[in-house]
Formats: sequence, structure tokens, C-alpha cells
Amino acid sequence: MPHLQNILPLISQHKKFIFLFTLLITAGTALLLFFIPPEYKSVATLTPLNTQLADKGTLFNPNIKDLYSIFGNGNDIERMEAANDWNSIYSAIVKECNLECEYAVKDSDTSIRLQKAIKILKKKLYAKPTEKGMLQLIGWSQKPKMSVDLVKRFTSKIDARIQSVILARYDNAIKNLQLSYDSLQNKYTNTAGQLTNDPTPAQQLVKIKVSALANLITDNIKITGELEQAKAAVPKTLFVLDAPEADSTAVRPNKPVVLVGTFLAALIFSMAWVIIYHRNNQA
Repeated sequence: MPHLQNILPLISQHKKFIFLFTLLITAGTALLLFFIPPEYKSVATLTPLNTQLADKGTLFNPNIKDLYSIFGNGNDIERMEAANDWNSIYSAIVKECNLECEYAVKDSDTSIRLQKAIKILKKKLYAKPTEKGMLQLIGWSQKPKMSVDLVKRFTSKIDARIQSVILARYDNAIKNLQLSYDSLQNKYTNTAGQLTNDPTPAQQLVKIKVSALANLITDNIKITGELEQAKAAVPKTLFVLDAPEADSTAVRPNKPVVLVGTFLAALIFSMAWVIIYHRNNQA
């Protein structure tokens, strides 16, 4: 291996090769960048709203309502960020925007075309938490308007997906209460049919049961109504602090950075190749 004091003369001796190699690689990269259509970036800055605002307690008990913050916490942000793994959301966006054609995906199998388009979209549309506890949805596209549209659709679908979970919880609770109501109603009807005018202890007990069942039915109806109102008042889960807008300065690939990086990489590679080639010849 050449000693350090021999490296500079060796590089100087082959400077023409190093210069031409570096120039050729850089020029080739510049030519390639010229033909690559730029992609424009759109960013929406969001904050998750507290999903507990949908709790019926915040609607009917002002003392409880005052305990809730309008904004969510770190767990909510992580839940929103997990949208990157929700294939169904990406699949819906691919179909709605006809991204298979946009990305020029080709395959005779429809499902394979869809999966390829989803894989590309995941690199161009994703969620990213910020250091200040916000959430950014970032979209890239060769068409500025498309980048904005992708972010808007992503926002809407994440919000709708999480809302659907909350609504499903209410639907399940309401369904169980309705089943309970039917059972209580049958018990009330059967027990009330046993009532007579006889002032016996047994009849007094029947009257107590009828009264208790009537109260349970009343409570059931009240709670069911509260849950239905709470379901109708479920808030959005995301609040848009900064609406998406195509940034003409945020373009990729960043040509100056790529060219400088290519130049340095080619320069280092050519010098390393000269040194290795000289060492092998000496061996």
C-alpha cells in the first residue's frame, strides 16, 4: 500500500483521469436530472383533537366537561401517525385518484398493479410527528395541485377512520341497551300481569318489582337517548392548523445538492480507484 507521502504525487500523476471521470459522472447525473420531472411538496400541519370530547359526560355534565382539554395527547399523535400502515386508506386514494395510471404501473394482474401503486404512494404520502406535538401530513407529486389533493384526502380519510371507531363504539352500546330494553319490557309486561287488588305481601312485592322495572326502563330510554345525541355530536379527530399548499421551493430531487454530492462522490471514488489500482500493480 502506498505511503501517505506517496498518495498526493500518485493522485497528481493521474489527475487527468480523476478530472475526466468526475466530470463525466457529474455531467451524466446532470443530464439525468434534466429529464426527471420534479416533484412538488405539500404539507398540512395538524393537531389531534381529544376524542374524549365525544364522551356523553362532556355533553350532559358541565363539571366533567371542564376537565377535558380540546387537544389530544402523544398517544393520539401516534395513532394518527400509524395511518402510514393503513393499506385500506392508501388503496382508496389510489383508486379515487387513478394513481395506477399516474405512476404508469403496468401488470396484467389488477391486484398486483394496485399493490405496486400503493407502495409508490407510501413513499410520496406519509405522516410525520413534529417536535412540538403536532402532526404533519406530507405529499409529493409532479403536479402541484395533485400534491395538495393527496394531503387533503389523506387528512379526510384518517379523520373518518378514527371517527368510525368512535361511532362503532356508540352503535354497539346503543344496540346492547336496545336489547336490554326489550328484555326489561318483557319482564315488566309479565310482572304487571300478575298484579291484583289483593293487599297481600306477595302483591306488595309484585308492585315493587313493577315499579323497579319501570324505573329501569326509564333509565334505559334516557341513557339510550344520551348516547344517540353523543353519537350525533362526535367531533372531528383532526384540527387543521395549516392547510396544505404546494411549495414551489420544496422540490425534489434537489438538483444542486444532488450534483454537489455526485461530484464529491465521483471525486473520492476516482482517487480511491487510482490508489487501489496502483497497489494491485505493486503487489
